[in-house]
Amino acid sequence: MTAVMTGYGLVVAGASFAASQAILSGRHAGLSITHPGAWRVIVASALLAPVSALAGMALGALIRHSATTMVLTVGALLLLPEFVTDRYHWTACVRNALPFNAWERLVQVNYGHVPYQLVSRYPTTVGGAWTVFAVWAAVAVVDRRDV
Repeated sequence: MTAVMTGYGLVVAGASFAASQAILSGRHAGLSITHPGAWRVIVASALLAPVSALAGMALGALIRHSATTMVLTVGALLLLPEFVTDRYHWTACVRNALPFNAWERLVQVNYGHVPYQLVSRYPTTVGGAWTVFAVWAAVAVVDRRDV
């Protein structure tokens, strides 16, 4: 099922990229698929949904209560990134370990003449963002047996 979601995500992200670039090319602001970082944006966008689903599945396996699982999954994946700041190093570490913030870092691309500037005092790296995606997905495959 994860492979199907990832394939579907690649199709949707690729179509979205093509449509948005077709619109932007009419304004002379479009980018080619060969632009450095374009594939990273497409793959990161395609993987965000499966990683979030796997994280929700992992929480569901641990909690074993559907309503609580849904509340905690939405809280962890959607609400927590908005409330955790990067003002202190430890809160920036928590923020950088969340899938949405990892995705935000992966879709930030240098557009040639515009200098790339990080808005965070403690930014994550591209490799760190990919690691966050991998760890959140790997948590779902951990075997939990009832004791």
